[in-house]
Amino acid sequence: MKKILLGVMLALGLLVHQNALADPAPAGGVPSENAPAEPAQAVQPPAEKLQETPSSVPAPADAPQSGKITISAGTFFLALGTVLVLLVVLGCGLVYKLRVRWLRRGAQRLLVNMMSAAEELRPYEGNAEGSTESIVKQADERLANLTVAVSRRLTVLTETKIFFLHFVKLSRFICDSKGELKRLRASFKEVHAEVRRVLEAAQALSPQLQRLTDQRVAVEAEAKSRTAELAFPLNQTYEELERLRQELKQASDAARPDPVGAQRIASQAEARLQSISRDVKDIGVYLNEYRAFPGRVNQAEAKVKKLVEEHCLNLLHIDPYGSLAEARRLSEDMLENLKAGSLEQVRTTAAQVSALLKAAVEMTQRHAAFRRQNPKDIQLVQKKLWEYRTTDAALAPALARTRQCYAPEHWQDMWERYVTIDRHVKQMEQQLPEVKRRSDDEHQDYDTARHALDDMLARLREAEEMQRNCRSAIEQLDRGYGSLKSRQEQAWSALDAAVKLVNQNSLRFLVADQVDMVLARADSLNNELNQRLFVPPYRLGAIEQHVVRLTDLANEFAGTVNQRLDQKRQAERALGQAQSSYRSTRAKVRSRIEVRRFDAPHASVIQRVEGLIVGGCYIEAVHECHDMDKIIGEMKRLYRREIEEERRVAAARRASASSSSSGFFGSSGSSGSSRTSRASDDDDGGGDSGDEDE
Repeated sequence: MKKILLGVMLALGLLVHQNALADPAPAGGVPSENAPAEPAQAVQPPAEKLQETPSSVPAPADAPQSGKITISAGTFFLALGTVLVLLVVLGCGLVYKLRVRWLRRGAQRLLVNMMSAAEELRPYEGNAEGSTESIVKQADERLANLTVAVSRRLTVLTETKIFFLHFVKLSRFICDSKGELKRLRASFKEVHAEVRRVLEAAQALSPQLQRLTDQRVAVEAEAKSRTAELAFPLNQTYEELERLRQELKQASDAARPDPVGAQRIASQAEARLQSISRDVKDIGVYLNEYRAFPGRVNQAEAKVKKLVEEHCLNLLHIDPYGSLAEARRLSEDMLENLKAGSLEQVRTTAAQVSALLKAAVEMTQRHAAFRRQNPKDIQLVQKKLWEYRTTDAALAPALARTRQCYAPEHWQDMWERYVTIDRHVKQMEQQLPEVKRRSDDEHQDYDTARHALDDMLARLREAEEMQRNCRSAIEQLDRGYGSLKSRQEQAWSALDAAVKLVNQNSLRFLVADQVDMVLARADSLNNELNQRLFVPPYRLGAIEQHVVRLTDLANEFAGTVNQRLDQKRQAERALGQAQSSYRSTRAKVRSRIEVRRFDAPHASVIQRVEGLIVGGCYIEAVHECHDMDKIIGEMKRLYRREIEEERRVAAARRASASSSSSGFFGSSGSSGSSRTSRASDDDDGGGDSGDEDE
């Protein structure tokens, strides 16, 4: 690196020296950069000045010393730019070299950490068993492989020599090394976590085992206290405590250490120890519950007896007293389990006892409630059955008419639903006496009767909804049928109105028999529609299609008639406007031109237009009226020409009059002016005379 920098400095020095020799400074001194350039040809000094010897000319006081080297601005900036570029290149190379050095140091640290982790695992190699042995073996193998890989990469980083200006090779080398070290570091992190797991387990195992041993002793002491106090043997509790003692002893065995497995055993033992401690504490709770059980049973039995006496229940189909007896038996079983220390079974039995007591009271209460409610619901079912039959009697004729008048696709689903519901109603009518029998005081099978009544009420609600749906469906069919008939009448009325409009206005069509064709088609559609409307079974979909076709035909024909009527009125308006315009123009121009020669073309146009209107060619008639504009335009053109001619003659007269004598030509000019004025007056009054002539 030093050699390269020295070479750069020498090259810069030579460059500056050569530039200075090629561009020496003038004798008069170093010119400033801002000094103006000298002209190409300097003024020659006088001759006598030239003959003076150099020694006689004194040198300026501020003349520079000869032999000094000067540097121009361009050379300076060139050198500065070169130095900056070289510095940037050198800086990039140094950065790449530093990154390689950092990667090498990172690999060294990673290798040291791996060796440290291997040293931490060394005490357990060949001296562990169980889970710890498996973890140590796998971690040791992975650490060995990782150590070899890191050593190999460190060797590559140390021995690989790449010139610092080979940026591409350096960058690729750095990326490869960085990626591999990242992967190795991640693998080491996983292995190190397993190593820390073993070490932490070994470190925390002894205090944890000691704490669990102390807790076991405390729980055992509490159990012995309960045994002494209650005379309960608690055999299962002591057996579980003994198993815990043996497991803790096995976990603390130092001959074949297994800290990971021992920690798992300790965690399980801690949970079991907490459960045993809770069981020992709950002995008093469940003992109190057992002692309170007789009172609870007596209270439940009293409620049952009160309900039986109050509602005269014979309890033929329920057995609340059997539930109470089962609760007493389970209560004694709970006491035996409590003495043995089987608290899980005690908890289950206690829950069963509570459920039996609750069920005994609730079944009796439900039986009494059904005894009160069933007769009311039987009456409700009878009422709804009567309402159903009444509604069905009113609905049956409508259903029969619907099935007769309309096609099956309109009522098939509704009828099947009706038949199904009606069959269910008949079954209810047959089952109701049996429900009454089960609900009487002799049988008191209230639960069975209750289920049957609930089912009947649900089916009767479905029957009511079905009847409403049937009535609504029939009404909807009738409304649809009536709407189709109304639309048919409206379409036919629109067709009649259009035909009347044709006759009233004497409308003509391009096709002579178009009206007859439309009427024939409409009559055919109407006859077919009447066949479908008045001959059952009615298929409303097909009827609607024919109604739509008839309506479209009527609307289309009415639109055509209105269009033809508008065209005829437009043609008549155009004819009237043309005649009016011709008359007014004729009256205006008759004083200047001969207007009778335009009467024949005018009459011809009017005759053609009227003929087209009579023939139904209304659009052509409007176009033909435009010929009248040509006639009127020609009249106006001739009129304007006559006016211009008169003005030209008048101007000529005035010009000739001005060249004559003042008296004679003045009177003539006055006469000519009066004639021109009269001509203008005649022009203004032409309309009136024309009107009189007409």
